[in-house]
Amino acid sequence: MFYTLLIQVMLQLLAVQKPAADQLKPNVVSAVAKDLDGINVKDHGAKGDGIDDDTQAIKDAIVFARANNVSIVYLPEGRYLIKDAGTKPGVIKLANGISLAGDGPTKSHIVLSGGRKNPVSIFYQEWREEPSVDNVTIRGIDFDGNLSRQKFDAEYQFCHALSINNGRNIEVENCKFQGFRGDGLLFGDTFEQTLNARIVSNVRVHDCEFYNIYREGTMFCCVNGAWFYNNWIHGSGYLVGGVDIERHSANETVTNVSVYNNLFDFRNGFGPVERGRIIKYRRAVTIGYFYEGYCNGTADSLSGHHNIHNNRIYQGQIDCFGHLNVKISRNTIINTFEKLKGVLHVSTPAINVSDARCTVGLKNVAIDSNYIRSAIPGNGIVFYKYKQVNARYNILKGKNLEGVMLINSEGAVHSNITQNN
Repeated sequence: MFYTLLIQVMLQLLAVQKPAADQLKPNVVSAVAKDLDGINVKDHGAKGDGIDDDTQAIKDAIVFARANNVSIVYLPEGRYLIKDAGTKPGVIKLANGISLAGDGPTKSHIVLSGGRKNPVSIFYQEWREEPSVDNVTIRGIDFDGNLSRQKFDAEYQFCHALSINNGRNIEVENCKFQGFRGDGLLFGDTFEQTLNARIVSNVRVHDCEFYNIYREGTMFCCVNGAWFYNNWIHGSGYLVGGVDIERHSANETVTNVSVYNNLFDFRNGFGPVERGRIIKYRRAVTIGYFYEGYCNGTADSLSGHHNIHNNRIYQGQIDCFGHLNVKISRNTIINTFEKLKGVLHVSTPAINVSDARCTVGLKNVAIDSNYIRSAIPGNGIVFYKYKQVNARYNILKGKNLEGVMLINSEGAVHSNITQNN
């Protein structure tokens, strides 16, 4: 019996081993786009010198590509300054079927000019004119919101690099997103009048870097089918979290989102002052359904089927509020001590699964084979008002770290290892 248990423990230890932090950084390299048969923005008047306003040239290149059935707008090496004030939703309209490609995030830069008050997003979907944005790839570009040179109201959080409300087959790869008073990327829409009036499906975000993003690195709201992998999320900000998978109303579907093989490193940087106190600890991946919640307080099938696995997290947590059928496995979470009292949008458990209301039918969350080393007092894993839960083969280490806690919950908890040293 002893040797059987020892072998089992060793296998689980091997299963949760992760490569060094540097190995998990995305392969952000210069993606050569010169051989692409695309529309060059410099042929439409863009300078790329970081001085002249290149807004209209980029707009013209997108319009020209659409009119001539060319699928790619190419931004060669340069610093493209966006000086246009834009309208409330953003500055540059995305077009159905038109991709954006650069020479890599170290060479092709799109920069929002400074000196703005409550700056708007750079790229957006004007869904009244362009109901669906499909078959689009964004590749090899650095998007810079120039946050340190902007002014904003304390509650303002709506400046994104790129926002798509309705579409399918979207891929974002080998890009950098930095300095936005909102999100790096936003997919889907919120508070719709009818079910899934605007929804994004089959979206992939990979091998990208997110740095100093105020609200969320990426937000998935009203999405069915999304994959977020091989990304590096770090720096200051992340009021809500590194990745936010969030349903806002009964008329939205938020299902089938996978977050894996990412590095969330919050050791160098701080959360926004709006959280109450300035500390490093933040939510790496947050899954939620708040606001009015489910109709009649009964869970439906439109929130869940997510898979959060093989991520490495420093000074952060994973939480899940109000979603069903979620797997959280093989993640490594390492936290040093910080006092969390008075800080909003975080809790002490490294993995927290809870009902934010009084919901009937929340169930099927499995937390397996995670490695948690934390100096933050409390339970490493908590379930609150969930049924049919599982917590197995997790390793929890820390002087003041307790094990798995079930509060008004039911399920199977076994083969976990808790070490208070």
